[in-house]
Amino acid sequence: MMKKGLLLLFVLVLGAVALAAPANLALNKEYIFNIEANAGYPDNGSKLTDGIYASVIGYGDPNNLAHLREDFRIVVIDLEAVYKIDKVLANFLNQYDVGAYRPEMLGLSVSEDGRRWRVLDYIEIYEDELPKEGTYLHQFELDASGTKARYVAVKFSTEIWVFMDEFEVLGDPASKEESTAKVDIWDIDFEEIEFDF
Repeated sequence: MMKKGLLLLFVLVLGAVALAAPANLALNKEYIFNIEANAGYPDNGSKLTDGIYASVIGYGDPNNLAHLREDFRIVVIDLEAVYKIDKVLANFLNQYDVGAYRPEMLGLSVSEDGRRWRVLDYIEIYEDELPKEGTYLHQFELDASGTKARYVAVKFSTEIWVFMDEFEVLGDPASKEESTAKVDIWDIDFEEIEFDF
């Protein structure tokens, strides 16, 4: 009887841990950029959140979308409800021989209503911290520390070419709250979003 009780307790604990595991809340969610992807490497409107990673083979992978110079880029993902989020993962390609570099600066800001924004994290990579040469995928991890959010905004630098394939927002799906926000993602004012750079 004691063994059955311990087995049942183990199964319950394992089930609770599995339920509490963070999930990708951004999967198949809608997003917008302040500046559209380059026409040569276009975005079909779902590449960034479709759950499909590009290969490390290089920039020609059709799962990549790309931006070229101009200003910083901002992407906003609408989670469609309010969740507690733990972190945002952003994947970029570095392919030195074709001028495709991972960003040197990234910032994270979130909002529950699409109007008031809260800065959560900032990453700056210095020249000597990562190899600039070679072909590799780099995943940036931005910390959200369980903050409630519906809209998730990431700002990143575009020195030359920036190729990316997938952004993930990891959080607790059980924390879901219906949103009272009346702001459509297409009505987001990028100039209202605060960042550390």
